[in-house]
Amino acid sequence: MSEMPGDGFTDRWLRAPADYRCDLDRCQPSDAISAGAARGRWRTVSYTAGDLAGTLLIAGPETAAPPISYPINARGWHAISIGSYTFPDATIRLAVRLSGDSAFSILQVPELEPGWTTHSADNEEFTELFWTVADLTGKQLEIRQINWRVTPGDAPGSVQGSDATIAYVKLVPLAYDEVRALQLDRDDPSRRRLFAHNDAHGPHWSYRLTEADEIRRELEPYRDSDFGRIYWEFAAGDRTNYLSAIGKPATCDTAQDFGRQGDRFVAESWRIFREKGIDPLRIAVEHVHDVGLELHASYRVAGFHEPPPLPDLHDASYIADHPEQRGMDRQGRPTPRISYSHPAARQYVLSLFREVAAYGVDGVCMFFNRRMPVLEYETPLVEGFLERHGQDPRLLDPRDARWLAFRAETLTLFMRELRAALDEEAARLGRTTRIAVSAIVTGYEDENLFYGIDAPTWVREGLVDTLIPYSSHPAWGSVQQSWTDPADIEPWVRLTHGTVTRLAPNVMPRGLASADYRRRAGALYDAGVENLYFWDTSPYKPGSWEGLRRLGHVDEIRAWRAAGEPELAPATTRIRELDGWSFETYGTGE
Repeated sequence: MSEMPGDGFTDRWLRAPADYRCDLDRCQPSDAISAGAARGRWRTVSYTAGDLAGTLLIAGPETAAPPISYPINARGWHAISIGSYTFPDATIRLAVRLSGDSAFSILQVPELEPGWTTHSADNEEFTELFWTVADLTGKQLEIRQINWRVTPGDAPGSVQGSDATIAYVKLVPLAYDEVRALQLDRDDPSRRRLFAHNDAHGPHWSYRLTEADEIRRELEPYRDSDFGRIYWEFAAGDRTNYLSAIGKPATCDTAQDFGRQGDRFVAESWRIFREKGIDPLRIAVEHVHDVGLELHASYRVAGFHEPPPLPDLHDASYIADHPEQRGMDRQGRPTPRISYSHPAARQYVLSLFREVAAYGVDGVCMFFNRRMPVLEYETPLVEGFLERHGQDPRLLDPRDARWLAFRAETLTLFMRELRAALDEEAARLGRTTRIAVSAIVTGYEDENLFYGIDAPTWVREGLVDTLIPYSSHPAWGSVQQSWTDPADIEPWVRLTHGTVTRLAPNVMPRGLASADYRRRAGALYDAGVENLYFWDTSPYKPGSWEGLRRLGHVDEIRAWRAAGEPELAPATTRIRELDGWSFETYGTGE
């Protein structure tokens, strides 16, 4: 591990003074910039802030501002930060990249506290977002507003976007020894101990993606981070996030009414990708590998039917075509699930994994943390238990140990079938490396067994290469704090120690502050954990992502704690004047 300061995720460890570029009105093309509000143009606003004076660029939600570029005119390695401005009812996002880069990254400014409605010197400020460190020789900064089409035509509002502002570009040059330290740090494989989940759905839902570059920008922020894997969802039940010949891509061609605007965006996005012949999964695999990470194609095992009140938007669905494979409750009533007790259901799921193996994925993952159970009281289970034990399980306590152990044999059988299918596909494809298998399970052994998951057997038989306990909170808690007591993770450390299975507990809730992430990670590392998993990872959360992306630097975390946990929040600069309005001479109003 190279030696870098405890706040190495910013530019504070560098010795040289900063160079602030405040003349954003120099961006090109010049006709993309206007002194007044105009659709299709960035608006210029003059400012003074701290010791800075310059021109801010701003684009609103219906501006549909075009791409622009800023001439950096710098040579050598520099740390790059972006100064941005936020205001009430705005979520500021900005897409940036250096010319020649393969993809954009999205930067997001912290949102204002609810209820903020007045201007004063105390609440008007620029927030500085550290972005990256790169060689700027011959480079320009390319800037985009994040826009997406809502309706056809060119009327106001037909294209919407995130509010976007950029006040300055901050450059800090690196000395030779600092460049060397950075390169050693980036080349250190021991730091890549973090695993990120991406549902491959949210960006379509929010932004109606239509271009391959928009898939790449969801993955680009992980470059040079401490993440080693992306767990990219390829399907939920029979609904696929790739152009499948077996499942149903999310085009929803026959849907006439959508539960939410985002659902329509998803369908339209997928229709456009299909028409263009662009497969988002293939783009994701290629770009994740370009970034230097592994991609593990992930599957929601119980995702065959949407929960209420959402409408079922499938053009045709596996659950509708195979009612005989549905789950069954204790009273013999069908449930809105497909049961893995039916061999044909398991073979269908395995056919999806065989199809996805050809994409060159590094591994696959079973998500057992959504819409469970997938085993209830189906006829094959009831008859099998009757034959072995001479009792009807529907008359026993639901947590009868014999019944739970018997039912769990089915998912263990499925995991064996999955391992065998992947090995067959790897051999057929001429792969020299094994396709890894991960599984997300619940946080406690008895709770797992209730859902048919026998994790100790999976570990003992080597059926899982990575085991991911979802939360220490029961019932798959997604908003509660997890693993705050190191004793909760100890049984998992003991179970996987000395086996081929690595442990990667999921850290919840989402979007913790950088300092909280460091405290949680430090405690888990101290408890013997080597890897950490993050469900719904977002590289767009300011005050969170800065610390999260370096959370694999164990020594850095421990040094930070030993130093008394110094402040990690993004830097800010008070604005003195904006567009002729002095925030030092009045205190209220809008």
